[in-house]
Amino acid sequence: MKKYMMNLAVLVLSTQALAGVGDVDSSKLLAKNMKSVYTDLSKDCIEISSATDKAPIDFYEADCKSFGGYRLKIEGGDLRYHPSLSFGNKEIEIAIPMSFHDTGSTKIEWVYQLEQNEEGLGKLVWKGLIFRLNHATPDGESDISNLYAVRLDGDKSCLIGTTQDNIKARDLVYNSKPGCK
Repeated sequence: MKKYMMNLAVLVLSTQALAGVGDVDSSKLLAKNMKSVYTDLSKDCIEISSATDKAPIDFYEADCKSFGGYRLKIEGGDLRYHPSLSFGNKEIEIAIPMSFHDTGSTKIEWVYQLEQNEEGLGKLVWKGLIFRLNHATPDGESDISNLYAVRLDGDKSCLIGTTQDNIKARDLVYNSKPGCK
């Protein structure tokens, strides 16, 4: 009975949100259907290349745990290290800054939605990727930390925005629509 009442409440709220009535925040309704898993860059990556003291410049490349047919790597050189993302053979443009930068967290968030039919058969739909970069200010005296929100849509995936706030980054993903800026 309790499960039935919860389902009924979600149905009523969903109907109100779709009809545009009531005080329903549709982004919170969407968020309830979204979940996250994480790639831990300190544990879930395999180093491919890393500069030794014999190399003329620093460089690094690692292949990391990925989901949904995407390929996540951490790569860079010359004090610029960042995630790169591809789907199939297509590199996804995620607007990495030219200034000196580095990953600002050891975690990369993958946002997904589990869709199930009435019989319980389900599938995962990958919705977004969120990662943090610290990049140098123009004067080089300090760093700015930004979260990058990427809408996942196979080879049509794209950067949808940046923010300094975790909740806003998730809202960008939860409310993203097909197509890019």
